[in-house]
Amino acid sequence: MDKPAEQGDESTSALEVTPHDEGRLGPLNPLGEILVRPWVYWLFHSWRLFGWAYFLPPLLAKRPLKTLVAMSAYTAVHRQQWWQRGVHRFLGYGASGRHRIVNPSRELISPSKRYLWSLHPHSILADGWHSIIAKNISSFETGPPEIGRKIALCFAPIIQHVPVHQEMYRDKCGGADMKSISKWWETSDTDPALIPGGFAESVFANSGDKEFEYSYIKERKGFVRIGIEHGKDIVPIYTFRANWMYYNPGILRGMRARISQRNYIGLVMPFGRFGSSMPLTDDTTTVIFPPFEASQYNLSQVDEAHQAYMVHLKKYFDMYKAQYGMEGVELKFIGRDFEDTDMCAVALKKLGVLSQSPQGRGRRSKL
Repeated sequence: MDKPAEQGDESTSALEVTPHDEGRLGPLNPLGEILVRPWVYWLFHSWRLFGWAYFLPPLLAKRPLKTLVAMSAYTAVHRQQWWQRGVHRFLGYGASGRHRIVNPSRELISPSKRYLWSLHPHSILADGWHSIIAKNISSFETGPPEIGRKIALCFAPIIQHVPVHQEMYRDKCGGADMKSISKWWETSDTDPALIPGGFAESVFANSGDKEFEYSYIKERKGFVRIGIEHGKDIVPIYTFRANWMYYNPGILRGMRARISQRNYIGLVMPFGRFGSSMPLTDDTTTVIFPPFEASQYNLSQVDEAHQAYMVHLKKYFDMYKAQYGMEGVELKFIGRDFEDTDMCAVALKKLGVLSQSPQGRGRRSKL
């Protein structure tokens, strides 16, 4: 594949997914659509961003017994399929239908082969990908739309028990270590997927930056090594405009990314419409790129393969960016050496609180 399909090309439009009927609550009258859907949309995005967690401390303080009873009841039912499908269907009703997924690489992905799937970018919380999963209730039973097989998300085992997330991901999620990833290839029909940029990359998701798209994989070679070691090619999946869904202040990004990477938590401050958690845009397109042939390398060539993967990712990002609303944006690969140059960083460096470089030259950081 050397060029993207043109706008309006039938081969591309046929691959744009419309929500499955079973992923909706069912048709409502026009008044119901006006009065009900906006509230479910609000709940989806508020709970998506862990908004429910803010209510726990005051509820435990004011109504400890009732709150504990409610938490116990949730614990008892949250792994039941009827509950999971019901919550998934409810949230899918509120998720925007503007999120799309297309697969122009379908003919290059062999049904007889197993792959490692890599999701880019992390954005705040894999927002575009998550919304596609929400709109399709069978995503982890028969596979996400346009993928053609079941996919397990290799994020963290705790996701199986986090409200809202576990209702959609169910048992198709787990750890991102080599053992957890490789076990999915022992199944007959489920491939693993991960987000190479991790929480560090989420720090760089910012609707205020329309010039650059940052990929925090400059030193992230583990996923390439896994592909090589297990003889599996890697299929990149890129969600265009996902980083523009929220405003995330660019203060001390490099420092926050390094802390996020070390502590497995994204130090982000996302703001949506009017300062809420409602996204600034929900017009995203998730594009499945051609497989990267990691299986053609050996373990002595991890560095070479990693460099080739970045070239591969950038090639197809550049190929599709104009078609999916990001014309003129440059994809940059960054890592721990990213140096903060914002006003706050400059001031802290002058005060000697922050080191002169992320590599530790000059004074050591006290933060």
